[in-house]
Amino acid sequence: MRYALVHGRRSGRGGAAAVGEAATGALRAAGHDVVQVTAGTMEQARAASAALVADGVDVLVVAGGDGLVSLGADVCAGTGTTLGILPAGTGNDNARSLGLPTDPARCVEVLLEGRTRTVDTLLLPDLERRVLGSVCTALEARINARANRLPRRLGAASYTLSALVEIALLRRQPPLRYRLTVDGRPRELEALVVVAASMPFFGGGLPIAPEADPADGALDLVLVHPVIPGAALGVLRALRAGRHTGHPAVEVHRAREVTVEGPDDVVAHGDGEPLGSLPLTVRVDAASLRVVVPG
Repeated sequence: MRYALVHGRRSGRGGAAAVGEAATGALRAAGHDVVQVTAGTMEQARAASAALVADGVDVLVVAGGDGLVSLGADVCAGTGTTLGILPAGTGNDNARSLGLPTDPARCVEVLLEGRTRTVDTLLLPDLERRVLGSVCTALEARINARANRLPRRLGAASYTLSALVEIALLRRQPPLRYRLTVDGRPRELEALVVVAASMPFFGGGLPIAPEADPADGALDLVLVHPVIPGAALGVLRALRAGRHTGHPAVEVHRAREVTVEGPDDVVAHGDGEPLGSLPLTVRVDAASLRVVVPG
């Protein structure tokens, strides 16, 4: 079996570099051919991953956070290469959604002993790329952007802290107005949250779409209508417990495609990484990716 392992330079225990080194050693000890690549930037990681997939590598293993996992999914989708995941980031939401262990060492065991599962990806035709787990296009996109600026040592708590700040700022901001086109049907609304999700988790373990199935050929569109800041804190608490879908301000719809038009200053985020300004179309690309999951 031909493996390629791509990781960043972050060192230290649990860092992507250390995880990548350990996984490379374990795969080689099991008799596999492994190419190891250390990428200093996401652009370098994309170029290296694309070249390896074009060369016909059997499994592309990415060691890093959700952004790198999303990059790997984008490169592998629609090809003969399977994606392997070693979670070594802040949130690790895609790994969590796929039932992978939180311990990277145990994920190496999954690479060696797991099974291949075919899942959907989220195609962004305007950007000619895909993401794996979720696309955020409202207040939660601003929360993501703020969380990305916080120190990495905060880990998954960075999303909660950023959410508290953005919720406090609601007192001084008018509601955000959006135009959605959901499977061809237009709708205008004010919203705090507009998330298109193929997988349950985002934001460092928050079950934004608890019923989402990454292999059902549909996305879960989660909408949260404007509420006062105090009520927004209640929605956040319910979200952390996975009980928010019963809140009167929350809607969840199944769809195959959604186009989101909204404020120019909202930068959409995919799997925690900035994508670009609205409008943006998100379309399910069903059964487009093979990924290694626990057996």
